[in-house]
Amino acid sequence: MLTIKNMAFFQSSLGIDFKANHLILTLLRRSFRKVRLVDYRVFPLGPDGQRENQEAKWINFIRSFLLKNESGQERVSVSIPREMTLVRFLRLPLVAKENLAKVLEYEAPKLTPFDKDEFYSDFQVLKEDSQWIHLIAVFVRKEDLAPYLNLLKKMGVQPISIQISAISALNLFFYHEEQKKNEVSVLLDVNNPNFEMNILEGADWKDSFHLPLPKEEKEEGVLRAFKRGELNNPSLSKGMFFVYGLDATENTLPHFHEAHGMKGVASPPMGHIVVGPDETLPDYIYSSVGLPLTGLMQTPFRLNLLPPEMRKKVPQYGKKASLILLCMAIILGLTWGGGIYSRYRNELEVLRVEVRKKKPEVDALEKLQKQRTKEAAEMAEFDRITRGAINEVEILRELTQILPSSVWVWQYKFAGKEIEISGFADSASELIPLLDKSPIFEKVEFMAPVTKERERRLGADKERERFKIKMRIEGVGGTP
Repeated sequence: MLTIKNMAFFQSSLGIDFKANHLILTLLRRSFRKVRLVDYRVFPLGPDGQRENQEAKWINFIRSFLLKNESGQERVSVSIPREMTLVRFLRLPLVAKENLAKVLEYEAPKLTPFDKDEFYSDFQVLKEDSQWIHLIAVFVRKEDLAPYLNLLKKMGVQPISIQISAISALNLFFYHEEQKKNEVSVLLDVNNPNFEMNILEGADWKDSFHLPLPKEEKEEGVLRAFKRGELNNPSLSKGMFFVYGLDATENTLPHFHEAHGMKGVASPPMGHIVVGPDETLPDYIYSSVGLPLTGLMQTPFRLNLLPPEMRKKVPQYGKKASLILLCMAIILGLTWGGGIYSRYRNELEVLRVEVRKKKPEVDALEKLQKQRTKEAAEMAEFDRITRGAINEVEILRELTQILPSSVWVWQYKFAGKEIEISGFADSASELIPLLDKSPIFEKVEFMAPVTKERERRLGADKERERFKIKMRIEGVGGTP
């Protein structure tokens, strides 16, 4: 079970949350068993054309906030807009555990539309079973992160972490809740023009969506996203929805509290956060309140997009002490081991002779086993082929239901086992997770880097992202 461990007492931690349309500052202070929300401010952001002037205002807002609360800059956590990142839930063979970073670096071009040297990333293992490792990986372009790093540098702020809103919201949620097995919790963050949904099954983080909020039938759009989550039983009757966000009002989702067959709808838990006697808890900035927690305690989710060269290094004296202890251990080991080496040397030689005698028999058995495995794989392949392919009409229907209405597909190829689609989208990186969750498609990946081009067709003349994606039919011609 995920837990939160206490680390710091009588210390403060600042959260700087850059939303798409707002800047939110939160300051938490820890004393013994309490975490107090000392202060918070929400500043609306100006239009894109005023970004240069806006940066100066941001700096003034942050410095004034720090000066007012007499807070230092030692523990600062930053959150960047979710739409600037790409989040992928992955399942890798257990053998990849010892070299996960290298495996993800190798697979990154297939998982993202970015080139190898264009992004920062981080990952965290969520759980393991007998065959698979389940993990989450987050990617962000270096050029998208650079303006935030430059802004912090101008203020002399060295952050301890750069997160996304899903991480800070989940950390605050687990600070309050002990999750029961099979209990489904849904954290729904509504900030026009998008919404973010994070789905938990017990203590397992199962899925995360960041999608445009539909202009019409908003509630139905949100519930469709929930039903696409990676749950064992995606039934609304099991889902407890915790709704928050700057736009989580009755005007935005007027009918969401009505009967949809769901277990219930409530504000997210915040009872362990203390405020003043005449103040109320601002649950509408739930993820922003959870952002500074990483500076006060050991949180369950530690994804950090801060560039490696900016992270705090381990003091050198600790390394020297470790080296001295290692040398002492080696010396003691050699002294103790020298006395028994000669005793076991003869026994080892006897074992080697026996191994050499048995080697031909072992080689014959291994050869027979490999042949048997190969024949079993061929039989399984033949069985999959003879079961027949999925009807092409079903494929087109699935693509129509999955892809957002703003996507224009101008080329479609179906070669029995593989499908290729090309076209234009507002955000091509969001298409891969949507297609990957379909029960029909697997091995979804970009065939070429995403480029920005002007879409020219009747009724549309604007710059959009051009993509080319390939995928395979689930269970046809490959290992699931």
